[in-house]
Amino acid sequence: MADPAVKPDGRISIGLVVVAAAVAAFALFLLFSMSKLVEVERDTHTRSNEGVVWAVAQAQYEIQRLISATNPLNSPSAEDVALRFDMALSRLALLQEGAFAQRIEETGGASVIARARASLEGLDGLIASSGDTVSRYSLRLSRTMTQHVVALGSVANEIMIDSTLREADRRQRYSETLTQVIVAIIGTTLTGAFLIGRLIVSLRQADRAEARVRQERNFLALLMEASGEGICAFDAAGNCTHWNEGMSRLYGTPRETVIGTRLPAAPALGEHFPLTAALVNRTLAGESRDFATRAGERHIEHSIRPIQLKDQNVGGILVSRDVTERYQAQHERQLREVYRDFVAMVSHQFRTPLAIIDSTVQRIMRRRDRMDNDELMARAGAIRAAASSLTQLMDSTLSAARLDAGELALSIHPIPLASLLAQVRAKLLVLEPHREITLDIADLPDIPCDALLIEQVLGNLIGNALKYSPDDTPVTVTTSAHNGFVAISISDSGLGIPEAERTRLFERFFRASNAGSVPGTGVGLYVARQIAQLHGGDIAMTPNPGGGTTFTLTLPVTASYSEAMA
Repeated sequence: MADPAVKPDGRISIGLVVVAAAVAAFALFLLFSMSKLVEVERDTHTRSNEGVVWAVAQAQYEIQRLISATNPLNSPSAEDVALRFDMALSRLALLQEGAFAQRIEETGGASVIARARASLEGLDGLIASSGDTVSRYSLRLSRTMTQHVVALGSVANEIMIDSTLREADRRQRYSETLTQVIVAIIGTTLTGAFLIGRLIVSLRQADRAEARVRQERNFLALLMEASGEGICAFDAAGNCTHWNEGMSRLYGTPRETVIGTRLPAAPALGEHFPLTAALVNRTLAGESRDFATRAGERHIEHSIRPIQLKDQNVGGILVSRDVTERYQAQHERQLREVYRDFVAMVSHQFRTPLAIIDSTVQRIMRRRDRMDNDELMARAGAIRAAASSLTQLMDSTLSAARLDAGELALSIHPIPLASLLAQVRAKLLVLEPHREITLDIADLPDIPCDALLIEQVLGNLIGNALKYSPDDTPVTVTTSAHNGFVAISISDSGLGIPEAERTRLFERFFRASNAGSVPGTGVGLYVARQIAQLHGGDIAMTPNPGGGTTFTLTLPVTASYSEAMA
C-alpha cells in the first residue's frame, strides 16, 4: 500500500508539511510558555529590598543605642558600652556582605557604610584603653557617630525609593509576561486541538487500512488453501508461520503441531520433509532454489524463495507439489527411449563380436583336422574375447537401464581397496595377458562401498585404458588418500579426448569422434560416474601432457548409502 504522506513522484504531501508545522508550533508555544512562567517564578522569588532597609535601620538603631550607652546621664558601664559597640560593628559588617552589600552598592550607599564602619573601628582603641572611664570618649563618639546615623537614614531612603521603582517595573513586566503566556497557551491549545483532530483522522485511516490488510490477508489465505499445493512459510528466526492443508496432505502433519515451531527441528515433521537448517539459512540470506525429493513412492518438487520487506529478508516460503503422475509418465517415456536406444545399440554394437564368434567357429569347423593346438587356442581366445565384450556391453546397458529406472540399490560394506584392484587387474589380464597393468597402491583404509558396482566401475575405467591405448604401452593405477577421500587414478598413453568434446564425455551414448572402429556403446563412462556419485564420490578426466588421459575415481572414506543418496 502506498504511503499517503508521499506523492507518486516522490514529493512530500502538503498535509504532512502542515502537520509537521503544527507540531513545531505546538512545541514552540509550549516552550515559550514554560520559559515565561519560569521567568515569573524567578522574579517572584527575587530577594525583596525590605530586608536591606531593615538591616540599615538595625545598624542605625545599634549606633544610637551605643551613643545612648555612653551618655553620662544613663550611668554608663564599660561592659554595656562594649556590648553595644560590638552589636553596632556587627550590623555595619553585615551591610558589607552578600546580597546586602550588592544592593547597597547599586544605590550608591556602599561608601556611607564603609565610612561609618571605619569611624567606629577608629574608636575601638580609645574605648578599650579607657576602661570604666566612659566620659573620656562619650562626647567624641556621640559627635562622630551621630552624623553617620543621619547618613544611614539617607541610604535607607534611597533604597526604599529604588525598591518602589523596581517593584513598579516588575509588576509591569509581570503583566506583559502574563499576557504573552495567555497568548502562548491559546496557541498551544489551538495547535493541540489541530493535532488531536489529525490524530483522530489518522486513526480512522489506520483502522480502514488495517481492515483492508485483514481482508487481503484472509483472501491470500483462501488462495493459499485453494491452490492445491503445499505452502509453508517461516520468519527470520526460522519459526513456521503458515502451514496450509496442502502441506498436511503431503506430509501427514496437522497444522497446529507445526505452527510456531522452529524449522526444520519440529518434532512432528517426518524424515521426508525437505527443509534443512542449511537450506533455511541460505534462504534467509537471499538464495532461491528449485529441487525435487522423494517421499516414499511419491515424487515432490519444491520451490523455496526468500520473503523481502523493504529490501530486507524477513522470512521464506516453501511451495511443494506432488508430481508423481508427471514423473511416472516422464519415467515411462524415458524407459521407452532407453529401450529404443538399447535395441539400436544391440543391433549395431553386438553385431561385431557376434560376427567374430561366428566366423571363428566356422573356421574351426572347416579346419578342424588341420589345426594345431596353438591355432586352436588362438581361435578359442578370440571367441572368449568376443564373448567378454558382449558381457561387458550387456552389463553396462543393463546398469544404465536400472539407473534410469531408479532401481539400482547399493549394498554398502567395508571393502579392502587394494584387494579389489588386484582382483580387477587379474580378470583383465586373463583376457589380455600380453598387456601390462601397473598397480602403485598406497596404504589405504577399507572403503565402505558396494563391491560389485565399484568393481564394475574400475573394470570399465581400466578396460577403457587398455582398449584405447597401444598394446605395447602400460596402464598405470595409482592411489592416494586426502581430506576424507580416496583417489584412484588410471593413466594411459592412448588416443586422448578432443578438447571440444570433453564436456560431453560422461553423457549417455556419447563416443569421441576419434574412437574410430574401437567397439563401444558410450554407456560405460555414464554408468561409472553415476555409480561413483551414488557413493558420494565422482569421476574426473584430465589429459596427460605426453598424450593419453587420466581418469580419477574419488570415493569418501566414511560415506554411507544414505549420505550417498542425499
